[in-house]
Amino acid sequence: MSQKTIQLTFFVLLSIVLLVLLFFILKPFFGLIFISGVFAVSFYPLYKKLIGKFKGRKGLAAFCTTFVILIFVIIPIAITSTLLLKETADLYNSIALGDGSQNLIHQANSLVAKLSSSLPPGMIDVEVNFEQYTRNILNWIIGNFGSISAAVFGGILDFILLLISLYYLFIFGEKIKKSLVVWSPLPDSYDEEFVQTLRSSIDAVLRGRILVSVAQGVFIGIGFVIFGIGSPVLWGFVGGIASLVPVIGTSVVTVPAIAYLFLTNHIGAGIGLLVWAALAVGLVDNFLSVIFLKNKIKIHPLVVLFSILGGVEAMGLIGFLVGPVVVGAFIALMKIYPFIMSNKINPSVDGQKSD
Repeated sequence: MSQKTIQLTFFVLLSIVLLVLLFFILKPFFGLIFISGVFAVSFYPLYKKLIGKFKGRKGLAAFCTTFVILIFVIIPIAITSTLLLKETADLYNSIALGDGSQNLIHQANSLVAKLSSSLPPGMIDVEVNFEQYTRNILNWIIGNFGSISAAVFGGILDFILLLISLYYLFIFGEKIKKSLVVWSPLPDSYDEEFVQTLRSSIDAVLRGRILVSVAQGVFIGIGFVIFGIGSPVLWGFVGGIASLVPVIGTSVVTVPAIAYLFLTNHIGAGIGLLVWAALAVGLVDNFLSVIFLKNKIKIHPLVVLFSILGGVEAMGLIGFLVGPVVVGAFIALMKIYPFIMSNKINPSVDGQKSD
């Protein structure tokens, strides 16, 4: 065995051992690092703009961008999640105890009975138990989101590490990208294409789909507050998720709420919520989608929905981000796949790796 082979074998074995050890050392922080990376990619354009405004002062630009994320993303997520869990638990207890005569879901079975009496027999299944369906949904929300404080903001240390990671990812993000390009065995042009497509697909998913869904959920919640429907944060969350379902969308939440108001003789509130749902909730989808999806990769909302639900089911709360990012990475990989398989690699481009 040659000296070269011995050296290479030793290097590979040592690398594997160190990688395994590194995996277990960093394992407790994978979620935190991943969230920081997603935020850094999404807000990197803002960071670049601030560098120009601050005349190249990267540290100040990174600090300001991190502060923006803290104020407009992290804190609202923490507050909303707390309210979501509270309303979910309250509604679950209301259903379990049979105490909730003013609640939308508690009245659903009686509303179905009223509708079935005015429609042809058999058109609506009067045996549908909305309380049981609702209890299953609430169990899913509590089971997957109940540990949000521990998963994202589990302690002061994790919270500080999240902000520090964001700060340094902005400053050294370009260097990290260049290092990954150098380590990759693919030609640099393919690596750049993959990185750009991945960034665009993540941007399309997070801003073009999820952010639009969040906006619709917010408007649903506001409408429920204005027109007297209980648990507005919970139903806003459900409506935001439902907005990813093609054709049906937010009507899963708004139509039963409007019907409830009409059938309980709250005619004015019912008309008001109907107008609100048609204008505020309906138009926000078309308006924001045009803004956020302009010149972006088009990803079907149903794919985003499955990626979110599947990610949460497989990995817990962090899967809410992991699922869509994995879909974005797969789309980016498939985009460069035909070029790789064509074997039309320019020797001059391929040679860049030898530099």
